[in-house]
Amino acid sequence: MTKHGALKLKRPSFLGLAIACAVALTFSCKSLPEPEAVEPLALIDRDAALYMYIPVQAHLPLVTATLVRMTNMNEKDAERIASRTETVYIAEETTKKRQVFQLSAKGSYPLKYVTKALVPENGWTPQVTENLSLPHSYYKNPQTQIEVALPSSENALVSYHVEPQLGQYEEAVQAKANALVDATPVNAMPEGFDKKVYEFLTAGSNAEIRFYERKADAFLQNMLGTDLKLPLKSVAGTLANAKKTDSEYDAKVILEVADATPAKIKALLAGLKIALFPMPAKIQQTGVSYITISDISLSKSTLSKLLLQ
Repeated sequence: MTKHGALKLKRPSFLGLAIACAVALTFSCKSLPEPEAVEPLALIDRDAALYMYIPVQAHLPLVTATLVRMTNMNEKDAERIASRTETVYIAEETTKKRQVFQLSAKGSYPLKYVTKALVPENGWTPQVTENLSLPHSYYKNPQTQIEVALPSSENALVSYHVEPQLGQYEEAVQAKANALVDATPVNAMPEGFDKKVYEFLTAGSNAEIRFYERKADAFLQNMLGTDLKLPLKSVAGTLANAKKTDSEYDAKVILEVADATPAKIKALLAGLKIALFPMPAKIQQTGVSYITISDISLSKSTLSKLLLQ
């Protein structure tokens, strides 16, 4: 769906759930005596449908404003929490058989504030894992069912069931230890991660929000508001702060076509131009199997409202 030439994002609010927990991101801990920091991308699901990367410092106003509106905290406190976070990775998928929402953040989180913030009076119940090789502390909000843990002072985890992420943390720490013993470098790409997804999330500008969706048809319908049936393998894209205005994002969407042929690409180009009219989008083939939609915008105010749903 388009309005006044701007793209209206209709994706469910996975980021909204993450921001709802950001108040707690500086205040969790675990029981390991010497917590080891690991790369945040290693601590999310390997087989989710949607992945997102958010460079928080490039989008502080959005994160701060969302914190204020969702928690009623003052702006100064919201800025302090957001300023402690460098990057966020999100894995999300909802089907009849499984639900995945996982956030993994990298930042600087002083663990000493745990007992002062994540307390029952603020809606958080302390928990300890039972099925891992080491006990890890985490906190659960009974109302939202969200769980929060900080396995190290640089890693923050948020999900509906945080124990699998803490298990991945243990594996990542062990991998680092093994590499040290064997005098070998630690693999940058987490084991089991899709190479194409990894490369897209970790490449490009550090100021762009980047997303990669493997259930392309459903995602494109939710995002563009079109019922056009497209033979796609994936949808990826970026959101960058617009150069001409502070109120919008410059958006780019990359479609990967399944079993692409020249005739199929030509038909898809024509169909997309009709589906996206009257939005002044630039639609072009950018590879044998790829179509890129650019010169489109997403209202920041619209995105901010969607985060609160």
